[in-house]
Amino acid sequence: MNYKLSAKTGQILHAKELSFERACIDDLDNILRLYAERVKWFKEKQIKQWSKYLERHPKEEFIDLINNSNYFILKKDNEIIAGFELSTNSKYWRDEKTKAYYIYKLVIKVGYKNIGELIFEICENVAKNNNMNYLRLNCLKNNEKLNEIYNNHGFKFIKNGYEDYYSYFLRELKIDE
Repeated sequence: MNYKLSAKTGQILHAKELSFERACIDDLDNILRLYAERVKWFKEKQIKQWSKYLERHPKEEFIDLINNSNYFILKKDNEIIAGFELSTNSKYWRDEKTKAYYIYKLVIKVGYKNIGELIFEICENVAKNNNMNYLRLNCLKNNEKLNEIYNNHGFKFIKNGYEDYYSYFLRELKIDE
């Protein structure tokens, strides 16, 4: 995967004093701590999201993502402030023909704002560099705020899905040429 960024995106990262990197195994504990902090924040804010996230996504899953070069991080002053999976696999979409990257496990450190927009721009850069046609993601159906954020970033609703405990919307963003 070519993850070179546009000059514009590089300038934004530089202005915010952030770095974009592939995660390495040494980052694992700090990555998992980000999720634990976000889960705690959701609980404190009484947001029904990720209540059993780390149970459903165990450490071994993150190890595989890192070893397969599909997990990325943003750092500020050598501290990981965000992480996400970007891969060509999706159990939710069940579509192996469309040239798409799937964004999963997006987490941002509590207290950092507007980082999601930058992550979407990074993912769009990577998708363009790798001749992908779409960025795709899924979101809890009842998370109105997050669905609104995704919609505002151009991720169009495609269809509903349901898997075990999880009712969700599938969303995609067409990558411009």
